[in-house]
Amino acid sequence: MKNKLVGSLLCATASAGLIFVGGGVANAGTYIPAGADGTYRVGSGEGQMLPGLWSTSGGRSCYWERTGYDRDIIQNNFGGGPETIEIMWGDTSFTSDRCGAWERHAPVPNPIPGLPPIEAVDYRNMMSALIPLGIGSAAIGSSMLPALVLTGS
Repeated sequence: MKNKLVGSLLCATASAGLIFVGGGVANAGTYIPAGADGTYRVGSGEGQMLPGLWSTSGGRSCYWERTGYDRDIIQNNFGGGPETIEIMWGDTSFTSDRCGAWERHAPVPNPIPGLPPIEAVDYRNMMSALIPLGIGSAAIGSSMLPALVLTGS
């Protein structure tokens, strides 16, 4: 009975891993199209805006803002014409309204001289390449934990 239960849990976990590895949403990454007004989380995850130097051709009533962890506005502007801003790793969100398309031109510079710019690392892709699916799916959720506990007893 114990082996059947462990086998069932491993199969269910592997199936869940296939579902989660294949899915996803578009990453704002390095380009936000015109008309895509809204608030974007800053970070390296899917659907998030990568830190770096961003610019837009702007509009007559373009408004944008950067916010921090305490939801306070770090920097904002309302006006017309081209805009260039620097989204930092400490920012939590970026809001754009009527600004047109935003494009990322450069990553955040490294504060340590001689080292390359700071870039985001997607650890999920590293995990799926380095760890077999049955074990790697443990990184997706805790559904693998019961199997590990049962086999250890």
